[in-house]
Amino acid sequence: TGSTATGAWISRKLAKRADAPVPLVAETGGQNCMVVDSTALPEQVVRDVIASGFQSAGQRCSALRVLFLQEDIADKVIEMIIGAMRELQVGDPALLSTDIGPVIDQKALSGLEDHVRYLEATGRLLYSADIPEPGAHTFFAPRLYEISNLSLLDREVFGPIVHVIRYRAEAFDDVLEQINQTGFGLTFGIHSRIEEACNRAAERVQAGNIYVNRNMIGAIVGVQPFGGRGLSGTGPKAGGPQYLSRLVTTGEEAENAAGQRPLPASDEGADSQAPDDIQHAGRMWARRGLNERVSILRQFLASYARRQDDNPMILEHTLTAVREQLRRAVGLLTAPKVLPGPTGESNRLYLEPRGCLLLVLDDDRYNGEYLMAAVSALVAGNSVAAVASAELLPEWQALVQTMEASGLPGSLFCLHPLAATSQLLHAPFLAGAMVHARSRHLHAVAQELATRDGPLLPLISCVAPATLLQQTLLEKSVSIDTTAAGGNASLMTMAS
Repeated sequence: TGSTATGAWISRKLAKRADAPVPLVAETGGQNCMVVDSTALPEQVVRDVIASGFQSAGQRCSALRVLFLQEDIADKVIEMIIGAMRELQVGDPALLSTDIGPVIDQKALSGLEDHVRYLEATGRLLYSADIPEPGAHTFFAPRLYEISNLSLLDREVFGPIVHVIRYRAEAFDDVLEQINQTGFGLTFGIHSRIEEACNRAAERVQAGNIYVNRNMIGAIVGVQPFGGRGLSGTGPKAGGPQYLSRLVTTGEEAENAAGQRPLPASDEGADSQAPDDIQHAGRMWARRGLNERVSILRQFLASYARRQDDNPMILEHTLTAVREQLRRAVGLLTAPKVLPGPTGESNRLYLEPRGCLLLVLDDDRYNGEYLMAAVSALVAGNSVAAVASAELLPEWQALVQTMEASGLPGSLFCLHPLAATSQLLHAPFLAGAMVHARSRHLHAVAQELATRDGPLLPLISCVAPATLLQQTLLEKSVSIDTTAAGGNASLMTMAS
């Protein structure tokens, strides 16, 4: 879609339609970082920095924007990057001798020139390449700048500028946290010959595409499925196994277009402590192993089955379907999906929980689907903030008690009155909303979700169990150049 702002604009326009909410898959901006430690092979780093930062005149959403260099090697690597930049030919892309062409238009050029003026006051120019006489063309000289910290960059700068930041070895984890704090999560690269450092970075960085000891551009369909998270996109990934299913609906949303209701007046008195509690509980829950999560939820279902019910056939049917969902989750989440790729490259697709999901409980006819949605979110490692109508609130309060008695952590499933819906939809910790396709509040939730600040969040339908489970998860593609040890294999087993 382009920038994050463009994606948000499209989302708001779609939400205003009178017919069924339209699925939106948006891949937006990125503040893409690469971290290089002192064990990295400098020649390989330089090659990949030049390709990632300057190829296509930096006009790739995946392009390198910020290069973190461990201070022990920073001077040497910077000198080598400058040497490589001196060899770059900027000019007419029709000529075979040209490495880098112009930026796309005058507006893009003006934005880059504005950023250069900003960097003149906040950074230090390390090198600027030569360009032909501008004339009527939009040539922009590739530049390397050093800046003191990542907070100086509050937006994506779309062009051939790489910002260098030095870091101390002991600040490695702090660097990863700084990257996550930007809110962007498209691509990330790491160069290190310490395997543990690579694994730690790949696990902790909240980005859709992770590249280890290789460049950060040129994702291939089916090999490195592409797309980000947070301010960088909605998922699912283009070229990934979930993509086509996101473009399909059951049709129930369209049949439900009439008879929609506005959300009830906002409940300003909703528990202000819930956000902190549910975020902490969610983090702890996600760290538990899949088998432990499944075991607790199976115990809950067994307890739920022992409850008296006016219609045991419906109860048994629901429980059978939910148990099948747990089995489906085990098959989906036990190990990452191994993707094809060339010899010397490892490509895997990992699935991670989205975070805290809102669940709207507003019609007792769909209790079975609500239970399916709740269990799907929880087994995937998410937390749930549910809002319930007055009729459903007592029953779900009892159900939550049964969950917690079965071992589900307190505050992992928070229950609120339906009047808290608007407030929760704008909560900064929210990661998505689960609403039944036939809910009377479907359009109101979609419209409210589209007006919130921050990342674009998915509207997840509480039907179709297989796709429901997938939509509660984020995808992370990890691509590793397995030939990049540089001849020093002993480093690959060291801890950083």
